[in-house]
Amino acid sequence: MAGSAEAFDFAPKKVATQRRSRETVNALVEACTRLLPELGFAGTTTNHIAERAGVGIASLYEYFPGKDAIVAQVAERLVQRVLSRLAEGSPSVLAAPASDAFRLWIELIYVTVERERDLVAVFSHQVPYTNRLEPIRTIGRTLLEFSQELRRHAGGRVREDLSNATLHLVINLVTSTILQLVHNPPADVTHRELLDELTRRVEQWMRAEGS
Repeated sequence: MAGSAEAFDFAPKKVATQRRSRETVNALVEACTRLLPELGFAGTTTNHIAERAGVGIASLYEYFPGKDAIVAQVAERLVQRVLSRLAEGSPSVLAAPASDAFRLWIELIYVTVERERDLVAVFSHQVPYTNRLEPIRTIGRTLLEFSQELRRHAGGRVREDLSNATLHLVINLVTSTILQLVHNPPADVTHRELLDELTRRVEQWMRAEGS
């Protein structure tokens, strides 16, 4: 991975507090969000971002030290969208019959990742410091907390003796499989077959006896 930790400045220069300044920052972040899948990380420049946002380059540098700080904001909002969609879909998962709940949970994750596939691909394969970004570094812990909350509301359908280590393994299995399925699907297996098999594996680990 190129560069050192000191080579990247991820912090904004200042926090936008006024409506006009917030609109400018939002325009810059949204512009970067659209440009990264179009031009790639290396091809996206601050000039491109300012032009797409419809603001002067001086305004960009008023709020951000450079492209990396804007990319960090894109990552933060990406993680927020993913977690928000999982939270919005979780009541339907919890309300489903036990025979359907695990599949609906995995389907929810798949649909959420698929919806962001182009941007996720940029962070997975192009951004050289993805794992140094705080939202990315903490998403594992956040997903663990999310899974623990689902377990608490699962009404006895999930084993009570699941350790955090087991939940981490389940999260890693599900997310890595779905990321591969979205970005590099196998030629000899359909996505439906792979999700069915993933569901069976997760159920073997997590389903409570008799549920």
